[in-house]
Amino acid sequence: MKRFWKISGVAVGILLIGAIWFVFTPSDLRPDRIRSGISDEDFAKGKELLQEMQTAYGGLDDWLSYKTGSYSQIADWYDDKLGMANWDELPQQFEMTSTLGTDDSEFTLLNGPNKGQTWGVEDWKSYQLKSGQKEFVHNEKYHHKLIYKNYWFQFPFRISEAPIIAYAGESTVNGEAYDLLYATWKTETPNREFDQYVMYLDKETRMVEWLNFTVRQKLKFIKITAQFTDFKTINGVVAPFSQYITMGSPESDGQKMHENRYQWVQFGDEKVMR
Repeated sequence: MKRFWKISGVAVGILLIGAIWFVFTPSDLRPDRIRSGISDEDFAKGKELLQEMQTAYGGLDDWLSYKTGSYSQIADWYDDKLGMANWDELPQQFEMTSTLGTDDSEFTLLNGPNKGQTWGVEDWKSYQLKSGQKEFVHNEKYHHKLIYKNYWFQFPFRISEAPIIAYAGESTVNGEAYDLLYATWKTETPNREFDQYVMYLDKETRMVEWLNFTVRQKLKFIKITAQFTDFKTINGVVAPFSQYITMGSPESDGQKMHENRYQWVQFGDEKVMR
């Protein structure tokens, strides 16, 4: 009996070590083409694809010339079985204004217990707007949401800030072939600090129709996919009005997580409705 419990204890220990290793080991999104390293050719082609992609979305300089961009969104997390939404209400509705090319942004909640409240981030410090005045007070939940929602709204242009961008081959999703563009920070290989992104570029339009990415700050081992659809043009800038998020890779048809539905988007004096 003692031997049985000893063996059981060892087995449990091995399983525990394995589980800890799995949870804290960052997932690796690198396609096969760049698994053993990125060639100078792939770096060069990556820069070309990035330029083509940003041009397709309206051009970096023209986008920046608007200074700000605004939108209204419904963030729908369905039944949120993983408990990852962290919103006041499901679905959460809000209006947001982003200072383009920066992390500064501001949103107003349109439903839920804090309906009507306006929160923002300026130089990575969160504040609440009261009677038109900024009251700087840290709110972890809203600070996180503002940073992420702002980044996703600006993604096709902000991703160029990544120091490592390279062509990563091709892949097929639902019978459609895509060019893959890989982006990350610090090291080509996965690290625990920075995320990896693999953009699936339509071969004709050069839009990002699928995006495989990591979320190191929450769960280092998971892989997530965003599908972008319903593209519309606002004052020369193209934006997807729907972002459908699932677990896994674009090729795996994973479990649904949530969906972001833009109700309207505005750049300059033009506002386009859904």
